[in-house]
Amino acid sequence: MQLDLIQNLLIFTRVAEARSVTRAAERLGLSKAAVSVRLKALERELGLQLVNRSTRSLTLTDAGERLLDGMDRMLADASDTVASVRDLALKPTGRLRITASIGVGISFAAPLIPGFLDRYPEIEVDLSTSQDIADLAAQGFDLALRFGNIIRGTDMAWPVGRVDWHLVASPGYLASHGLPREPADLARHRCLLYGWQALHDPAWRFSRDGREEPAPVRAAFKANNGELLMQAALADGGVTMLSGFACRRHIASGALVPLMPDWTIEGSDAEIIFAVRPWSPRVPRTVRAFVDHLQAIETQGLPPA
Repeated sequence: MQLDLIQNLLIFTRVAEARSVTRAAERLGLSKAAVSVRLKALERELGLQLVNRSTRSLTLTDAGERLLDGMDRMLADASDTVASVRDLALKPTGRLRITASIGVGISFAAPLIPGFLDRYPEIEVDLSTSQDIADLAAQGFDLALRFGNIIRGTDMAWPVGRVDWHLVASPGYLASHGLPREPADLARHRCLLYGWQALHDPAWRFSRDGREEPAPVRAAFKANNGELLMQAALADGGVTMLSGFACRRHIASGALVPLMPDWTIEGSDAEIIFAVRPWSPRVPRTVRAFVDHLQAIETQGLPPA
């Protein structure tokens, strides 16, 4: 776009907003004649009359109204772009309020926050955990950490962690009940399930060598978060399915035993953790910094959550 055309568009916008060539000229620091010349040049360029002039008033034609509407949007976008670029030179500061489920908050988010605070000492993080799905805007949260199956279509969402799932039980439980080796074996075991898994006919699904096999299970114990299931499993409660970020340390210590390693767990809607916030034209610096921090850790090749 030519510089003259851009300048003429900006002058037209000021004239249209003021509904006066004289007032627009005063605000722009130009002469009335210079503004009139520029306005006429723009009309010639477009081949359209943009304003109706009289000795006492100035009104916009339909073409002028449409052009003003477009210029308003363009200037707003330009303002947002300039502000976002300026943000790059500013160090993020302030409070960052995050909500997450209990398991994601305790085992995934909390261990990563100290490194974030080391990098951004001027940010204060407030992490709240709940099994309820928070209304971010109404409850004043800047960001949520959620699995992909509970993201709305109008949300902004950034993937920040991959989740692997493990079928586990304690050595004490296995000593008493035996070791399941095939999906069908699980029907004879006491299984610990998430509440949503037990809403209908509960079944875990597995695959091996391209063959998928469902495993109907009995929900001996149901809970609404993985921390409760993990504690029950550690207490010899039964067989359960846990995310890697929740149970990896217990597998490493021998407190939990991974089961059926030749089988792949299938069908989870919770394979990726997302940072989520309602759509907005600008993302706060604190939010952008935290998302970048989590994504940088993910791309360093660390084990999945």
